[in-house]
Amino acid sequence: MRILPKRIVMVWLAMTCLTASPVLAECRVPELLPGAISHLSTPELVDTGHYLRAEKALEAPQTPRDQWLLSKTKAALGKLDEAITLAEAALTAEPNNAAYHVQVAAVSGRLAEKANFLKKLGYVRRAKQELDAAAALDTKNTEAQWGLMMYFFAAPPLVGGDKAKALQIGEQLATEVPDLGRYYQGRLAAELKELDKAEAFYKQSVGENPLLFDTISALAMHYMRAKADQPRAERWACQAVHSDPVRGEAWALLARAYTMCGCWDKALDVAQKAEAADPDNLAPWFALGEAALERGEQTEPAVDWLKKYLSRPIEGNQPAEALARVHLAGLLAKSGKLSAAIPELQAAIELDSSLDTAKAELKKLTAELKKTELKKNGEPQPK
Repeated sequence: MRILPKRIVMVWLAMTCLTASPVLAECRVPELLPGAISHLSTPELVDTGHYLRAEKALEAPQTPRDQWLLSKTKAALGKLDEAITLAEAALTAEPNNAAYHVQVAAVSGRLAEKANFLKKLGYVRRAKQELDAAAALDTKNTEAQWGLMMYFFAAPPLVGGDKAKALQIGEQLATEVPDLGRYYQGRLAAELKELDKAEAFYKQSVGENPLLFDTISALAMHYMRAKADQPRAERWACQAVHSDPVRGEAWALLARAYTMCGCWDKALDVAQKAEAADPDNLAPWFALGEAALERGEQTEPAVDWLKKYLSRPIEGNQPAEALARVHLAGLLAKSGKLSAAIPELQAAIELDSSLDTAKAELKKLTAELKKTELKKNGEPQPK
């Protein structure tokens, strides 16, 4: 079947997937027309995760809305200093725009994650202030309500954290906007490690809106990570691709689902089709490399898959370079290539100094390599 360049979905397929057996005979992936992604508008590029293209399109923002979109783009690409500057500029120009308050809050929250204690408190308070302002301006702004849910969940009581309040907001949101509300309740339940509740909320959400990509992808991930179930993971990953066929992360989900049954030929076919459709997003290759490492299969070709992922700038909101290099080091070490694995770990730690597990692995591999070289040279080995 052929999919037009715009974000066209097939309602009949989604409804069929909801009522059919969880085991799919075959996932018939849609075929994107050449240049499909190039026909997306700039807001559509941002909404569907094409941040590298959006960054180029918004290189010279002319309006507060452009600044807001570019802020979202920069944040997805990890350029948080630029993102907060753009978000604040948009908010200064239009202080009564709830979405701009939410964006300042979102970037402040991201900045808090890596700040020292004093700066962290400042960013957290700023995020709460902006979320409150957004909710006051627009009580139906779902992103503001979700932000407040997560604030009350994650913040310590000293600065206003209250898990009961988070649950209350979720229930209220589900009453007002059932599809998104149940999805957000599922996200919160997952954070609380209440996996059965999360699954139930996601299913209620997709029952309200069979084409809501966030819920569909959450269900696919649920059956990959929380409750391993290959047929259901494949079912929902397939539906994710049909729900939004221009999203690279949807194709990455389907590739990952195929690895769960050892269907590497199918997984490779999906990755190749995804790359042909969108050369900017190589997330399916990362998914294959990570799965190969975890399963202990396809370790030699997986080295090339991860190298391919690292060969271009990484798309926004996709696995970080540091993580890809840690996985690459793991695959190289499994193949006995310690001298090649060590530089990858060093590069990963330089990118992200918080990788304590990588530091421990680097120490271990360095010792193993030294021991191997001493043995090769016939020198006494340290006890």
